[in-house]
Amino acid sequence: MIFMLYNEENLKSGEFFEQIKNRAQDMMIYDEVHEASKLITSLEQVFNQAKDFKDKNYYLYVEYKKIIIRLKWQILPMLTDDEVMDLFRNHFSQIYKMPDYDFGQKLKAFLLGFIVFQDRDNFKKDLRQALLNNQEKLTGKKIIINNQEKIPTVGNWILEYNSNLGSGEVDNIKRIRYFTNSKNIKNLDEKEKARVKTLLDLYERLKLSSFTLEGLEEDIPVDEPGHIGIIRNGVFEPFREENIDYQPVKVQAATVVKSGQENNLEELKQLAAGYPAGSFERKAVEEEIDKLK
Repeated sequence: MIFMLYNEENLKSGEFFEQIKNRAQDMMIYDEVHEASKLITSLEQVFNQAKDFKDKNYYLYVEYKKIIIRLKWQILPMLTDDEVMDLFRNHFSQIYKMPDYDFGQKLKAFLLGFIVFQDRDNFKKDLRQALLNNQEKLTGKKIIINNQEKIPTVGNWILEYNSNLGSGEVDNIKRIRYFTNSKNIKNLDEKEKARVKTLLDLYERLKLSSFTLEGLEEDIPVDEPGHIGIIRNGVFEPFREENIDYQPVKVQAATVVKSGQENNLEELKQLAAGYPAGSFERKAVEEEIDKLK
């Protein structure tokens, strides 16, 4: 990393801020997690020492804090439990400012740190609650929950989702119907729809127990005659080499898909046909079709 002197005077400089901003962007693009961790530490040390920096340089302070939060998302597997909980509870919206961020892999890597599956499941439950408590505004227009107007926060969108589908695990067909039929969803633009879907896909993913194949974070290698690959998220992914044709493993539905989560491809295809090509609704349905295939 290019040497930079981190002190209060430098942090007040607009030119220095731009250098930090650009360097942090490179760290996120190239996933330089160790350099990102060092930058977070350097910035936070200055703010801890300069107690009045926030009051005297509020705009710059807010912008620096945004950089720190995004870098923390980038180094998610390196954070403490409390730090991750804080990101989910107070700073979830920042992931939408990181278009190339591989959120699923970062979260999986963090959860792998819980060796005991029950501890892992308990933390997933805590993360769901943190999202419910999140008061960041996710979309523009107010949403209707149980005939009452509510601010469209992260937490309220989950409450709206739960009020329609319940707080238990929801099968793919019901979720697709929700995304395509919800009046609150229909009032959103395409970017907002995608934002809500990202949130609710994560929320649903966090419901899955690590004791099940579909909820297990570890990849399971398969090495049998004609069946070489891995089981990831309950789905077998065959390994293929040129001139070698491996047939996919047919895993029993009872071990991969929980009761009620049926692979109804025909119904999904009919749903997809009812929406224009390129629309959010059609993309959402086609995404589920690809998963089932």
